[in-house]
Amino acid sequence: MGPRTMGPRATVPLAIGPGFRDRMGWLHTWAGVLVGALLFAIFWMGSLSVFDKEIDRWMIPETRIVPTGTPVSYDALIRPALSVAGGAAAYLNFLAPDEREPTVKFYYQDTDGTFHAAHLDPRTGAPLDLTDSLAGTGFIFPFHYGLHITWYDLGYWIVGFAGMSMLVLLVSGLFIHRKIIAEFFIFRPRKNPRRSTLDLHNLTSLIGLPFYILISFSGLLIFFTIYFPWAIQQPFGGDDTLMARELFGAYPVAVTGEPGTLGSVDAMIGHAERTWSARAGTPVQADVIRILNYGDAGASVYLRNTFPRRRVTLSEHIMVMDGATGRVLSDYSAPPVKRVFAWIEGAHFVQFGHWPLRWLYFAAGLSGCVMIATGLLFWIRARVRKGVGAPVKVRAVRAVAVGAVTGLMAATGAFLVANRLLPKGAALLGQDRSELEIWVFFLVWAGTFVHAVLRGQAAWREQTCLLAGLAFSAALLNGITTGDHLAATIARGYWPVAGLDLMLLTVAAVALAAARRLGRAPAPLPAPKVTTAQSPGTAPAE
Repeated sequence: MGPRTMGPRATVPLAIGPGFRDRMGWLHTWAGVLVGALLFAIFWMGSLSVFDKEIDRWMIPETRIVPTGTPVSYDALIRPALSVAGGAAAYLNFLAPDEREPTVKFYYQDTDGTFHAAHLDPRTGAPLDLTDSLAGTGFIFPFHYGLHITWYDLGYWIVGFAGMSMLVLLVSGLFIHRKIIAEFFIFRPRKNPRRSTLDLHNLTSLIGLPFYILISFSGLLIFFTIYFPWAIQQPFGGDDTLMARELFGAYPVAVTGEPGTLGSVDAMIGHAERTWSARAGTPVQADVIRILNYGDAGASVYLRNTFPRRRVTLSEHIMVMDGATGRVLSDYSAPPVKRVFAWIEGAHFVQFGHWPLRWLYFAAGLSGCVMIATGLLFWIRARVRKGVGAPVKVRAVRAVAVGAVTGLMAATGAFLVANRLLPKGAALLGQDRSELEIWVFFLVWAGTFVHAVLRGQAAWREQTCLLAGLAFSAALLNGITTGDHLAATIARGYWPVAGLDLMLLTVAAVALAAARRLGRAPAPLPAPKVTTAQSPGTAPAE
């Protein structure tokens, strides 16, 4: 095929020349070096978030209730819920239990507008005295998308920048690979470390490519209202009430000031679920049950199917009913555009009940971690081998890479160990128990960066050994402190806890094997070589 003509004087060849590939290589290399550590943290926490509710049950032993499968009666739960709320609440919110989270989460708003949370036993309605921990859903999952930086939503913006950088890395990576199909089948672990590292980077890049594109793009789209708020407000002329009604099924309810009684919430749930199931052609359950203006004549019951068991799409149906009579006030089904967006949300958050696919997400997330880590490691090894680049620059990137990879994993292990060692009600310097766990995480993580600066190349092996020790200790301490040791949980078929213990032991074994390999292959940093053909800051040709 010949060149494509653009006007009388300019032509653009269709083939991608070496100059263009070189520029894509430069972009890929330096974008990876600059945001690689951040991307690893996001991917690592995102991978763990696939099993955030299982991590909750490991870190909060009181939630280790075996699901009975018996439907929960919310009529029976209202009285114990009110006792938890102190006898008066304007807002009662229940999250229905499921096989991943067997307790009933209860949120309420007292008369002064303050929100509170509790867990109820679905069998008796009794409040559970829980270990104070943010665990998976309260710490690991929010870290994935916001880094726990709330100041002016800065965490969302940083993660959004990382997500856009990830897409740039993926596209530029495709341009610089000449033999994409062949690289699917090339991995030479017995070659020199630099060669095997590049092979592993290429392999994991290609295997998980569709997943990386899906997860990066959907993550950006989910928070587009933060990045481009005008994009959602403009079609509704700035009318937030209209926008809330059309996109989120909002229905205004008012307090009358007159006392009123509440009808059967169970009957209202049954009506909503039958209506939704007939509409969808598949069983649909209400998992958010919200009672607004409780005790008032204007009370209403709000029902939503946020986390469908059998479908990817989130929050398709919402129904609002009169609290006294059960009369339907609003029956909302998401319009097609909102349903597409809800499917994208569901594909990212993976809340559907499909265990093989959940494990596939987890494996793909870890593959992304390997891809990012090997990319950083290859950059370092290439420069160490050829003596290219200023030693300070290489040492700085290595310290960041060590802290971001082995340091973050070790900090996660320390987070779990602290959870098993801190007693209930622990407090220090005004920090409660859940905050102390987070302090342990960040202090250990910060310490690994300092250690990497001081120890250089040896930090890889030493922090890998630390990770192995922490992972094994966490599994051991779980059995000692709760009695739910690995053999007992396997015998009972209690896989949420047994699975995490098995994963911790697997991490310990893999980390020990990696430490042993690192101990056999030291890589000292030689003095840089500077020639007229290649300046110190130029990436070596591979």
